[in-house]
Formats: sequence, structure tokens, C-alpha cells
Amino acid sequence: MKNKPARGSVKRDRLLEELGVVRLLDDGDPFVLIGPTYEERDDPNVHMRIAFVRDEERRICVGYASNQSGEWAVEETEVFTRRAYEYWQRRLKRIGDYVPEVKK
Repeated sequence: MKNKPARGSVKRDRLLEELGVVRLLDDGDPFVLIGPTYEERDDPNVHMRIAFVRDEERRICVGYASNQSGEWAVEETEVFTRRAYEYWQRRLKRIGDYVPEVKK
């Protein structure tokens, strides 16, 4: 049985379950990309997405990842809360433009 870190609110847990984040991270994915892709306004060749990852203490963190170096990599994160998730959604919309589909 895996040790599961203590989690927060029911709404928070429900969102993580709906997104499938915990399952994917527990299956060994180093990070999970969620939601639409945005291209950076200053450099349209750079794409960004919401990312979830576990930190050293196995807490779920949210932030964003980009393909600036050619491969998707997590750039910045903070411990997951609904507020933090909503912040990163707004941030990507502020600094980027929606891209309908990006080839991987």
C-alpha cells in the first residue's frame, strides 16, 4: 500500500480526481500536463501548459511547463491549492495565446 500524503479539502481532492493527476503521478509520470496549450507572446515557438508534479515531500504541486528547450519541462510550481491552480490558469492566459493543437 502506498503512503498517501495528507490532503486538503473535498473540493480540492475532487478536482485532482477529475483531472486524473494523482493516478498519473502515482503511476510514475514525472509530471502531468493539463488543459489547453498556449504560445508565449514574446516567442511563439515556446508553448506552455499547466503542470502538476510531486515535490520532495510528495506533495502535489501545480505550475506550468514549457517546451522552450525542445522537450516539455516544468518551469515553476507551488503546492497545489484550488487558488494556485486558478492563478496558473489566469497567468498562462495573460502571457500567452491559445493554440488549438500542438504537435508533440
